[in-house]
Amino acid sequence: MVEDDDQLHALRNLCKVVYVEVSAEEADELLSAARKVPPVASPAPLPPGPLEGLSADPAAFVDQVPAKDPVELKTELTVAATTFGEAKRAVGTIFDNLRRGGGLDVPHLETVVGSMVDSVFRNRDAMGWLARMKSKDDYLYSHSLATSVWALAFGRHLGLDKETLKAVGTGAMLLDIGKTRLPTELLKKPGKPSDEEWQLIRAHVDHGIELLRAAADLDQRIVTMIATHHERFDGSGYPQKLQGDAIPLIGRIAGIIDCYDAMISDRCYASPRSTYDAVRELKRLGGVAFPAQLVELFIQAVGVFPTGTLVELNTGEVGVVIGQNRFRRLRPEVMLILDAQKQVREEFTTVDLLTCDENTGTKEPTLWITRGVERGGYGIDPTEYFL
Repeated sequence: MVEDDDQLHALRNLCKVVYVEVSAEEADELLSAARKVPPVASPAPLPPGPLEGLSADPAAFVDQVPAKDPVELKTELTVAATTFGEAKRAVGTIFDNLRRGGGLDVPHLETVVGSMVDSVFRNRDAMGWLARMKSKDDYLYSHSLATSVWALAFGRHLGLDKETLKAVGTGAMLLDIGKTRLPTELLKKPGKPSDEEWQLIRAHVDHGIELLRAAADLDQRIVTMIATHHERFDGSGYPQKLQGDAIPLIGRIAGIIDCYDAMISDRCYASPRSTYDAVRELKRLGGVAFPAQLVELFIQAVGVFPTGTLVELNTGEVGVVIGQNRFRRLRPEVMLILDAQKQVREEFTTVDLLTCDENTGTKEPTLWITRGVERGGYGIDPTEYFL
């Protein structure tokens, strides 16, 4: 078992090829995902983008991120909840002001994002937990805040410094500011928009760039994110239909986090997917809409079953993921809430799916996740059991 970053670094230095032994269910999952991805040419190496400190190969910086966080999740959640609340209020104020025709207060937003960056450096999962617990507020507000959280988690996984992360997190929070120039009834219309309505919605990118022009001393990386977050690797995106290397790296990152949060959110024309299903869809889009390498790195950052999500085990028990195993993403730490009969357990037992089978005397795992459960499934609100 590869247990830490030092061992992983040694393997990379000493070995040209390694073979990875996986469990039966992990093998089935990998094979199933591979069958669903259409054969495509390998994408060209990522070119240097506008992100400071990030080389042409985003994976090159991953080893710089410590395997363990300095602050435990439960400890950081208390502080992160305050920061998250401040960010939520800031987003609401900014979007309401823009809807009334006001200007954009970027410095205030950068200050709030700076506090979020500090939280992510203390613990990589706390902000993500809170983002997944979002209520059914105005989608525009909640989506903007959540995409900022995913951008920070992704950026930290890529080894970005705090100043660069602040720019990335601020840009992610402003991806959809152009929608404040669209009719509210269009944004809240139930059912899929018509072709004409889609044209209006797609114009939000140009509206966003126009709003940014009035902001003083604006980091140009933010403009780049907004201008390119709907471009796609195969050229199917908009507004410029950029393709492949023509899309800046920061735009590719923005596209992935925007797509991911949209899939797991409750929208007026689509029900939310479980995080597991969203990850499977991202893997299908890897090499097509998004660079396959970046998709894989994003999944490493947020996890297949991210902290704060509900899962069902092979025993029928249901629990909430409370910790990640970085090198075995299908084997997180789970707090069991419901028993096999879907009744609330008398005691909430915590099991580490990576180590729970060590003393069973069998090579095959006795506990594993069979599926991700949508938020609110079985009437469970994870915040009641952990915050």
